[in-house]
Amino acid sequence: MNGTIFRAATALAALQLVALPASALFNVRVEVFAGENLTYDSNIFRISRNLDAQSITGEDRRGDSISTTSLGASLDAPYSLQRFQAGYTWFTNRYDHFKYLNYDGYSGRAAWLWSVTPEATGDVGYTDSRALANFANLTGTTDRDLVRTQVAYGDALWFPVPSFRINFGTAEMRQTHDDPAQAFNDIETAAGLLAMGYVNARDDRLGIEARAERGRSPHDIEFGGTELSNGYRQQSIGIVGRWVATGLSTLDARADWVRRQYDQPTVQDFSGPTLRLTHTWTPTGKLTVASALYRDVAPLTAVQSANFVIERGVSVKPRWQFTDKISVEGDAEYGILEYRGNLVTGEDFSYRVRTFGATLSYRPTQRILLQCGYVNEMRTATIANADYRDNLFNISARVGF
Repeated sequence: MNGTIFRAATALAALQLVALPASALFNVRVEVFAGENLTYDSNIFRISRNLDAQSITGEDRRGDSISTTSLGASLDAPYSLQRFQAGYTWFTNRYDHFKYLNYDGYSGRAAWLWSVTPEATGDVGYTDSRALANFANLTGTTDRDLVRTQVAYGDALWFPVPSFRINFGTAEMRQTHDDPAQAFNDIETAAGLLAMGYVNARDDRLGIEARAERGRSPHDIEFGGTELSNGYRQQSIGIVGRWVATGLSTLDARADWVRRQYDQPTVQDFSGPTLRLTHTWTPTGKLTVASALYRDVAPLTAVQSANFVIERGVSVKPRWQFTDKISVEGDAEYGILEYRGNLVTGEDFSYRVRTFGATLSYRPTQRILLQCGYVNEMRTATIANADYRDNLFNISARVGF
């Protein structure tokens, strides 16, 4: 897998460096930017209300202030039917009290949005990021764990006739933890997709989609004298569609039957339906409300582990463009995360998570963005001491050049 990812990255980098004709340079957009973010997190380690912070951190403290300084650059270079994009952000996080959590991270992306004809298009890309693991996924520990996620992907979209589309896709992902105690959660996956369906001039769609995924852990797990493996195969087939009800209302839907089987007999094996409905409502030119209802397999990049998790929930995300320079975004979500048969313990458990937040943005010029936000999160759990409450306040500024 490593060879495939880095060959893709090298090829993309070479494409980015190819000299463009002078006529194309006028359309190239390059931005260099810097940012500063100040955050107060009331419960850094997501400690349960039932536990004394002293017993977890060694002192009577749950929260901390974090400053994040970032520097980055982005490139967008169109040429004929092609478009080449790249971006890189480096950031440093500094904690006011829990200084051992300090770290430097980054997020990088390179992509080639290719086109043979307007009817045959696609993209090839590579992303690479490194950041601190979410302590919501690390219940019971305060150890620093930096997670690196690498993804190489490619897809193609072909319209053999205007009303019929065929989509091919492939992706490889590798996620690694630098904390040796979390090495068993390292995961590698390779996935493929084939979809085809009808589409009309209004962009209503109806089609069928099949996916296949192979996952494995680069490390064997030894528990109780037995070696365990996280290797699995997953297949799904389903129906996907879009209905543009009116110019103000659009409904996207996907329903699949998913089957996952592990290399070793395990209670994690799963077979059942998944569903995702998303409704976008734009009653005015300034207000957009995106709502979702879902029962799906949680992305491994979000779970940050080799656990198999089914997520169910509902979310509402409004956005109001108050003026050309001021906007307000909200986020309200209730979800249930069902952890199916932990590989080591064989135990099923679940989390119920309620999240509410809002962000105020002010853009005095095209190159300057000022933001402040608040997020409240509460989790209950079916296992002991995995519940928590957390409040996050942040203020940030970003300047582009």
